[in-house]
Amino acid sequence: MVNDLIKIIQAMVTVHQTLNDLAVAKQDAVKKGDMKDLEAVMQKEAPLIQKLRKLENTRMHLISQWQDEKGLVKEGVTIDQLLPLFPEKESRELEAWSTRLIEQMIRLKEQNDLNEQLLEDSLRFVNVTLDAMRPQNHFNNYSGNGPEDDDDFKSGDHSLFDSKA
Repeated sequence: MVNDLIKIIQAMVTVHQTLNDLAVAKQDAVKKGDMKDLEAVMQKEAPLIQKLRKLENTRMHLISQWQDEKGLVKEGVTIDQLLPLFPEKESRELEAWSTRLIEQMIRLKEQNDLNEQLLEDSLRFVNVTLDAMRPQNHFNNYSGNGPEDDDDFKSGDHSLFDSKA
């Protein structure tokens, strides 16, 4: 059981490393504004995410099955809680791979946060550029075309004082 768990975590580390590489490629695509590259990266991510879900489900099933065999009824158990229950050699190896997995997950989260910020900044830039390109009339009150000019005293009209007495 422990060796199977180690293999699953090793596979999860490998998938996360690949996702991290793709996250960097995604950052480059966003910086360049290359939507085709961005789309290609996202298409490569989809099967990896699916694989990660399967590995996680297998990991959870394996741990649940092992707990049932040992008579341990506990939900939400962590690897750290299980480590003392395994032989020392396997426990150390499992702990090392778990640490690597956590490091890869943190790295991926940080890269995804950076990519999200880059996308938000790009969107802001596009919106500012679009706003700058739209014609705007900031001085409607002085243009002579505003609703205030609908009164009876338009320029060119004679006022009461201009009439003959």
